[in-house]
Amino acid sequence: MVVTNKIWKSLLILFLSTLLIINYSSAATELFQEFTEDSHFIASRGSLPDTIDQEWNNTIQDCWLNITSPSYYKFDESINSIGNRNEVLTVYLGSAYEGQINDSRIDEIYSKIGSYCEENSGISDVPVVFLWDEDEEDLTYEYDPDAFENIKNDPDFVAARGIVPIFEDENEWSNWSDSVFEARQIDELDQYYTHNGGPILSYGFNRYSGYIRIGVDKTSPEKVTDSSINEIYQIVKDHFEEEGVSDIPVVFMWFEPPTEDSSGFSSIMLVMCILILTRFRK
Repeated sequence: MVVTNKIWKSLLILFLSTLLIINYSSAATELFQEFTEDSHFIASRGSLPDTIDQEWNNTIQDCWLNITSPSYYKFDESINSIGNRNEVLTVYLGSAYEGQINDSRIDEIYSKIGSYCEENSGISDVPVVFLWDEDEEDLTYEYDPDAFENIKNDPDFVAARGIVPIFEDENEWSNWSDSVFEARQIDELDQYYTHNGGPILSYGFNRYSGYIRIGVDKTSPEKVTDSSINEIYQIVKDHFEEEGVSDIPVVFMWFEPPTEDSSGFSSIMLVMCILILTRFRK
């Protein structure tokens, strides 16, 4: 009977370990699968870690901040922009290079990006998804002059600073958006990210939304005060004024960081396993 219990316990441990591995692999596969369904998808390189947690989120964020500091032309002239989406780097290539992009060139670009991330952020085999950027001629005039006010009704809205310009026509709006987009990188904000003890989890500018959007940690509301918001905004404002954009509109929104249970293996399952193992000890 003792031998039988030991066998069952060993089998159970093996089963649970396999289940955990499958859950981790499934989570990683689903993240990449989301991109492959995008009509702009080109290719993917690298791999996601077994555990996608806050530490990984901070690391990939640090990698992205480092990699967006140099000119994209250092990696390849076809790159329009590099983003950080769903725990992977997203590299947007200009559609004008469509006839020149092949697996060999993708490998070359990835090699340069991978080496840079490993050297500056300690990430090896960094996950990267390559996508075609949208053609400028396909983009329509989507600016909503009421968006800045309407976002204040969102339950995750925290605060807003700055003034949204009034544009006379599409060209004026497009030129302003281009100016903000090109000047969006602010190295001074790094000290305010969560991995440095600050409240910022995300920062970005959708060039057709009309304002900078900063995501702040919902799990640490004590760090999100009028004082910290004003301090962060002042850095953003000063940066853009140096680039010729005054009173840059910024919206602060609550943002929840990834949880440790992103693999799907919950604490409830863990408790059940312990109870089962305890029973087999009897």
